[in-house]
Amino acid sequence: MNKINLSLACALIASFATMGISTIHTFESSSYEYLDTELQKAKNFTIEVIQNMPAEDFSFKPGDEMRTFAAQAYHIAYSMEWFNGNLSGNPIQWNPGDENRLEKDALIEYTTEQFDRYIDLLMEAEVTDQTTASVLSFLQHNAHHRGQMVAYYRANGMVPPSYPN
Repeated sequence: MNKINLSLACALIASFATMGISTIHTFESSSYEYLDTELQKAKNFTIEVIQNMPAEDFSFKPGDEMRTFAAQAYHIAYSMEWFNGNLSGNPIQWNPGDENRLEKDALIEYTTEQFDRYIDLLMEAEVTDQTTASVLSFLQHNAHHRGQMVAYYRANGMVPPSYPN
């Protein structure tokens, strides 16, 4: 009886593994248009987080070893410029300079421009494993630093914008 249960379990595992693999292969796409909504959501929420922080609090940082709020925003935008260089085939050296050099309006403009460029480049990009991995890295990096910015709201006694559904 144990041999039958073991055989049945092995057959089920093999079946589920095959279904999982076939599901992965059936979701092939010739473009990244399916990501447009999520990228727009990431853009809009990132801009909202920057926009809703009062300009006088852009120099706030929860600890000496941490970036200011402005530097976090700049880091996000500059990293997008770096991702854009890689995606366009014109990589740039990582050299962000003074991350506190831009005022609120300039940071919003810079971030918006870099997001828009990234989305435009991605919509034209060939679908490859390397590009897909880069998109995931881009989104993770953005969420990581945006999450830190949201924590700055809380550390500053403010209520951050709500994440969109």
